[in-house]
Amino acid sequence: MEYKLIQRWCIALLWVVMADAATYAQPILSPRAIGLGAYGASVKDSRDFVANPSGLLGMKDWDISAGTYLPVSSGGRGGFACAGLGAGKRFLEDHALAAQYTPGALLEFVLPSTITLKGVGIAADRKISYSEPAAAAYAYRFSDRFSAGVEGRLRTETISDPHYQFIDTTIVAVSNESRTTSWLFDAALTWHPSTKLTLSAVGRSLVDARSGTLPEEFQGYSLPSEKTLELSAAYDFSPQFRLTAGAGSDKYGAVGSEWTPGLGLAFRGGIYVSSRETPTLYAFGLSAGWSIGPLELDAGFLHFTNQEGRKGTTSLADLDVSSIRNISMNAYTTDRLMLSAKMILGNVRESLARIVGVEIVSAVYPSAYQALAYRPIGKVRVRNVSDKPVQARASFYIDRLMDAPTESPAVTIAPRDEADIPLTAVFNESVRSVPTVTVREGNVYISATPAEEYDDRSQAKVLIHGKNDWDGDVMSLRYFVTPDDPEVIRNSRDILLAQKDSLANVPPDLQLFRKAALLFDSFAGKLLYVNDPKQSADYVQYPAETLVIRGGDCDDMTVCFSSLLNSIGVGTAFVDVIPPGRPEDGHIFLLFDTGLAPRYASHIAENPKRYVIRKNKAGTETIWIPVETTVITRGFASAWAEGAREYFDNVEVGLGLVKGWVRIVDLY
Repeated sequence: MEYKLIQRWCIALLWVVMADAATYAQPILSPRAIGLGAYGASVKDSRDFVANPSGLLGMKDWDISAGTYLPVSSGGRGGFACAGLGAGKRFLEDHALAAQYTPGALLEFVLPSTITLKGVGIAADRKISYSEPAAAAYAYRFSDRFSAGVEGRLRTETISDPHYQFIDTTIVAVSNESRTTSWLFDAALTWHPSTKLTLSAVGRSLVDARSGTLPEEFQGYSLPSEKTLELSAAYDFSPQFRLTAGAGSDKYGAVGSEWTPGLGLAFRGGIYVSSRETPTLYAFGLSAGWSIGPLELDAGFLHFTNQEGRKGTTSLADLDVSSIRNISMNAYTTDRLMLSAKMILGNVRESLARIVGVEIVSAVYPSAYQALAYRPIGKVRVRNVSDKPVQARASFYIDRLMDAPTESPAVTIAPRDEADIPLTAVFNESVRSVPTVTVREGNVYISATPAEEYDDRSQAKVLIHGKNDWDGDVMSLRYFVTPDDPEVIRNSRDILLAQKDSLANVPPDLQLFRKAALLFDSFAGKLLYVNDPKQSADYVQYPAETLVIRGGDCDDMTVCFSSLLNSIGVGTAFVDVIPPGRPEDGHIFLLFDTGLAPRYASHIAENPKRYVIRKNKAGTETIWIPVETTVITRGFASAWAEGAREYFDNVEVGLGLVKGWVRIVDLY
């Protein structure tokens, strides 16, 4: 029922719009513009875009508007007149075009005159009319904060000076009409220095492309096309209240406000001032609007405090051309009641959020790719462009390296406010096949409730390292440990199987210690330590690679033996040593858990400097053995002795753990 009523209202309005627009036609002003007064910084669609063409970027897609008005000044006949029709289209996100047909932008003046032909007096009234029947504009958005626009306004000046003559015995009227046509070009800028403030500037009549001339006796009635500058501002004190103000170099200005209490309602009020007018506060406007879905209806009333000369008819003798600086508002504009309708077509969904910027804070190391599902790879700054709080989510996707976009938890953003949303990435196994450093495009999407589609999209460069690259952080070195790798499992199982008989005679409490020793000794003659000239952050082999090529540097050997021990159920830990002032001497060695309770430590070693007592995965204190993997070629005993010395010097004597230059990272 409600939509049928709306449909009938629109049909009625369009019928009125197409009605006669002759004698009482006056310049177009939409009800919203009437109520806001200073309208330039608030233009957002095809309604009166002439006030600021750069505001056209506020359109969503197709935008159709129509307006009509009723002159309410005394004098003349009544009835609604056509104000105009407008249409606009936003395309490619950052571009907008609009055009309007405004038969209501018309002023007419009559100079009574009588001529005598053969003794017969004949009325030969001369008439001059001014109109701006059409305009077109283009706008471009340079960024979320800055846009520009240009427009052309068609202006005509027409003089009708009929002549009469006798043909045989009949008086015949001969049409004699002179016309000038001008295209006046304006330029505009809109700037959003903050989420609450909008500023605009419009240069009027910067170019006047004129054709045709008026008769010499009427040259004085040609309208001036002075270059003027109009400045306007709009400030949103809250999502429900907006204040506007504006002024021009022609000494005209206005202030206004808009209140949107909800339910699609809007109420506006504005006052108009000028030092050229008497009184200075020469007009005020009131308007109200209601929107539902893609439809917006408005009604407004404009009243002039001084009614002299505003009766809808003026003789040419009383015409002061210098007072007509603007066909929309001048000394002859009448009071009026205005009605308008606007319809959004096409993509009518309103974006609730926009991307301000994307920052990638972490490169991708394939060895640690799983951690990026929990540790942000970057962040996206999002602005709520609506007047209501929104729940915004960010999604991140790299083609072929991810099966689907990863979505962040919802973040609540206040109206017109901004917030940072972390980006996480769940990569698939393909990332481990990246051979060398490369840069891929990462797609960032933003969605905000109640929207179900992406409100905005951006791309950011993502640096993806090769699968063997390492960032030098011991915390990420653990991701190279692969105890489940088939090659690792095969090697550890083959060694233990070959020593099955000797292990059968080892007490249960010493089984883990003995198995670890066997693994180290078995590989003593098979692996070759290669010194790494870069010492730390660079290239790390996976255990399977080390086992195949039978060699590696400090990091490679530590990772490999940790994987072998983990594969048979022995817990391990990295000991990362970075001496103060000597980061180039950084080094990593290994601890492994014997599972033996401290009271049985003597079963392994009498010297307490040979082992470490620390908690295991279950939180129970056990005996741990330090091992220097770089000397493993000399056998387990040598590797143990060197590891014990390093641990004692760096941790016990140097207090590296206490001072923070030694870190222990568990790998269970």
